[in-house]
Amino acid sequence: MRRLILFGCGNFARMAHHFFVHDSEYEVAAFTVDGALQEADTFLGLPVVPFEEVVERLDPQGHDLFVAAGLREVNRRRAAKVREAREAGYSIASYVSSRAVVSEDFRARENTWVMETAHLHPTAELGRNCIVWSRSTIGFNSSLADDCWVSGGLVGESVTVGEGTFIGLGATIASFTAVGARNVIGAGALILKDTADEQVFRGTASEASAVPSSRFLGFNG
Repeated sequence: MRRLILFGCGNFARMAHHFFVHDSEYEVAAFTVDGALQEADTFLGLPVVPFEEVVERLDPQGHDLFVAAGLREVNRRRAAKVREAREAGYSIASYVSSRAVVSEDFRARENTWVMETAHLHPTAELGRNCIVWSRSTIGFNSSLADDCWVSGGLVGESVTVGEGTFIGLGATIASFTAVGARNVIGAGALILKDTADEQVFRGTASEASAVPSSRFLGFNG
């Protein structure tokens, strides 16, 4: 069993710890964060090691590392930390849930995260450091470049998604569309045509009804 270091002490790291412990062949040994941001010496009962000291204290020959950092700077911070960890000599881990739907020949690249109930159709490809959340669908023959994050979105058939792009909860990318690099596609957005680099698309938020719930559809007790 390989030992694993998780970079991060936030919500993603907490979730990553749970799934690596319960649904992988890794033993989680420790957490690491940049020393300037470290708030405690332990997290979830495990030691937290300053990233500046991690190589000295946790040998890369005996440990892999996964970067469980979120969306800060549209995925760039996570991508930068993956590079730093690789340059320090660590093999970069990945996780594909046993309850995700993927083809038999799918191979996860470094720092890939594919959650339970995600569905990757045959010939769908993910670049390095891609995060695919629960209930996401990546269509047949579609590809995500490096450093993307799909949070419960639907990517249609034969779509290309540029590096560093975020696709929000319930967003839909129409088939045969090319999405530019570093796009932010918000929750519920609908993309029907190609996009340029660094574009932002917001979904439409629901407005509250003027009718109170006590009068709506007979919800009066």
